[in-house]
Amino acid sequence: MNIGIGFSNDPDPEIAAKNAAFEAKTKLERDRIDFAIIFFSIHYKAGTILPVVRRILNNAPLIGSSTTGIILKNSCETRGIGILTVNSDRISFSLSHVDRVNTRDSFEAGKSLAQSALESFSTSLRYVFLSFVDGQLQNKTPFIKGIQDGLGETFPIVGASCSDDFRFLQTFQMCQNKAFDHSAVGILLGGDISIGIGTRHGWRPVGKPRTITQASGNIIQAIDNKPASHIFEEYFGDDARSFKNSQFGQMSLLYPLGINVKQGKEFLVRNTLDILDDGSIVSQGDVPQGSEIHIMLGNKESCKIAALEASEEALKNLGLKTKARVVIVINSMARLKLQGRSAFEEIQKVEEIFGPDTAIFGMYSSGEICPLEETDTLKKSTLQNESIVILAIG
Repeated sequence: MNIGIGFSNDPDPEIAAKNAAFEAKTKLERDRIDFAIIFFSIHYKAGTILPVVRRILNNAPLIGSSTTGIILKNSCETRGIGILTVNSDRISFSLSHVDRVNTRDSFEAGKSLAQSALESFSTSLRYVFLSFVDGQLQNKTPFIKGIQDGLGETFPIVGASCSDDFRFLQTFQMCQNKAFDHSAVGILLGGDISIGIGTRHGWRPVGKPRTITQASGNIIQAIDNKPASHIFEEYFGDDARSFKNSQFGQMSLLYPLGINVKQGKEFLVRNTLDILDDGSIVSQGDVPQGSEIHIMLGNKESCKIAALEASEEALKNLGLKTKARVVIVINSMARLKLQGRSAFEEIQKVEEIFGPDTAIFGMYSSGEICPLEETDTLKKSTLQNESIVILAIG
């Protein structure tokens, strides 16, 4: 397996696309590009950069996503275009996309995305589905369940909610020669390869547990038989009133909600999207009624520990005899916000586990798709917020 990674932050979009694609192609050191993944900040229009990239990469199969930041081996960049190219005689793959996920049944959209990938897959040896979905899709749980239904009950799904530099306005996706918004794209990987997945968030619960006494899908109506927003008022006092009038997404990133999943190692972390007039909380994914809930807090040190533990988990699941050729990192933009200039220290922890010879490439998302817990077998994938997800391929 051969890997090439290119990056450019030239202010001219066509020059940036040309430079990033040429570097990724050159570093691959092979004539054939089997597939490519592109991450780009919203300073660059998808429709402008895609034709340039496709031309230089000889129209290689490609998927991509807009992002708040691009993760490279030596830096974390909040402006630019990053491209990963892959050449391998051992890997099998197929691409898929589904358009307008915001106006159709989310479950059926996810199932269609999975089935489309399966239809063009050439071998029965399939191991992971990597997907990027519109960040503006409010409740992503049905979409993920649709993918799971299409691929199998415990088939591992990894991916991201596309992001747009903390603006929460519009995100973009790419598949082959087309650029989309309100879409989802994916790549199914298999063949003679090994994969390892690890995830952690590092956020810790604050105060005593509360109980979700009324919830429907991704809307929490009541906590401890009081309007759900009361949980913020108890913790923040009068300052909680300003949450509705402030840039709500910023607050949600720093003070997410943690759901205590029974028999799980990790809390299920949910960002708050809105507080309704009746005090109901709108979260980014489904929330089980009857479960315990906390406000969660994180810090720079807990983020670094989480990155280390997620990497160790992925390496363990990859197998001791397998060397990771590339590590794809899906990281929450909340962690980028919290850590600021020290965000790259997380990536140093990833390299510490996998070694300097392993390629590292990734993006910052507004939500992460991953198996919540891995022990002896892969668990069902779900939406997680505030987390770091490691996908090691060897």
